[in-house]
Amino acid sequence: MRGFARGVVKSLITTVIFFVLLEGALRGAYVVRNSFVRLVPLPYSVGDEYGPIPPWLDRLLLLAPDDTLIWHVVPNVERTYVDIFSPVRSEEDRIALLRRFVPTLPPEFRLNPTWHIAINSKGFRTGEFGVKAPGVVRIACVGDSWTFGMPVNQDETYPNRLAARTRAAYPDRRYEVLNFGILGYSSFQGLQLMKSAVLDLDPDIVAIGFGMNDSEVAGYRDKDMVSGTPPSRAWQPMAAAKELEFYKLLQYFALRLKFRPKPMSAYLQEEADTKDGAVDYDAMDPWTRVSPHDFEQNVREMIRLSTARGARVVLLDNELWEQSPYRPVLHRIAADVNVPLVDSLTIVEDAKNKLVADLEAGLHLAASAPALPAPPALSDRPAVPAQSTVIFRVSRAAFDVPKALSIVGPHAQLGDLVPNRVLMHDDGKDGDERAGDGVWSVAASFPARTRVTYVYTNSGAAGRWEGLDIPHTRHVYVPESRDGGPIYLPVETFGQLYMQGDGWHPNAAGYDLIAKAVVKALAGYER
Repeated sequence: MRGFARGVVKSLITTVIFFVLLEGALRGAYVVRNSFVRLVPLPYSVGDEYGPIPPWLDRLLLLAPDDTLIWHVVPNVERTYVDIFSPVRSEEDRIALLRRFVPTLPPEFRLNPTWHIAINSKGFRTGEFGVKAPGVVRIACVGDSWTFGMPVNQDETYPNRLAARTRAAYPDRRYEVLNFGILGYSSFQGLQLMKSAVLDLDPDIVAIGFGMNDSEVAGYRDKDMVSGTPPSRAWQPMAAAKELEFYKLLQYFALRLKFRPKPMSAYLQEEADTKDGAVDYDAMDPWTRVSPHDFEQNVREMIRLSTARGARVVLLDNELWEQSPYRPVLHRIAADVNVPLVDSLTIVEDAKNKLVADLEAGLHLAASAPALPAPPALSDRPAVPAQSTVIFRVSRAAFDVPKALSIVGPHAQLGDLVPNRVLMHDDGKDGDERAGDGVWSVAASFPARTRVTYVYTNSGAAGRWEGLDIPHTRHVYVPESRDGGPIYLPVETFGQLYMQGDGWHPNAAGYDLIAKAVVKALAGYER
């Protein structure tokens, strides 16, 4: 028995030594790997289905758990990201980029644009700050990733553009603009942040922008995620074990084996199955992070706390979803308490429409029909909708087209979800206005007011999801033809969304327009 016991003890010691060495080797490998990282990719996937995150990326994460705020930004971070909201050969290329252990970018992504962030010692994307200096007008911008400034450089965020524009508009005043935007924050987190950090800095003006994350169907309420109860002693050893790198690596490989990403066709079909793009928010409400009712209470409380401290308030409707149930809530609050509201969606949409009109005029193409933001109410629709022939148009911009641009969607005239089947034309045929001008076109017929969902591809093999456009599903409501002739849809551009940096945020030009609107809202306070 003694010999058996000694053998067991030796085996345990050997096992412990092995795992200690393995743990040390993994930690060392990750440190060495991340020390060579110069550009951090943020891969995009339609539906955000990336699969499991490799454990070697943990040290590059920007967010850390927080007992009060659910999470916060890691302080004292300076980092450059590479923009991956771009066309790729296949969706697998985007997912492979996330899993890549080699700390350099593959050739197909090396020419992509980059954007830089700098986080101060308090965990905010703004300069260092302290007690407000005499005579300074301090503006606190509180919000989510729109305020933080995804995905643009430090000087292109709307708070930084607001600082530049206030200096230009009021050179005799000293303005200080602080950016308290945090990625993924809801109005619940914004209210907690106001109480714990913002109001004690004595702001003169508070710009509040939330909504996009409140509506997220996450399956939990933000207010239920902050319990304040410390973990039990029985739980602590298990939590410590999950922090071991070899455990996380084994878990990562196990999850990879189970991960089955949905094809693009599944996302297109899901969009088509959502009738008219409408969302039954009454059914979804219990699963959202913050209900519309709680959202209203949070925003009203932020306004009350700000004004109680003598600060003026500006509200921002920062969302690109016209049918959002949070949008009318903000408009109602702004009217009730008489505070200015910056309608970012309208600002961005107006800029998009002007950009499209200028593009069509510059290319000497037919002006497109006005876009329909949403279908009319059922009671306003004809029993038998008229059939409309529409011309889809997309500019190749700077991208080479070895074969042809194609369009695909869950519609018979768009290939019935078979990619690279419906080839577009740049030869003056099938609705194309001018051969060789770099604008590819194709004609298709649908009942008027139909919501058509589609994506573009570039010169891939028929039946294969190759030559993908940006990771974003496009859609359009088919206008009704007044004279029976074809209707030209707005010219789109392969590889970009006008005035947007990705599917959820404006680009630098959009943020600048929002800053301009905030300055205009401040004019009343100046008077």
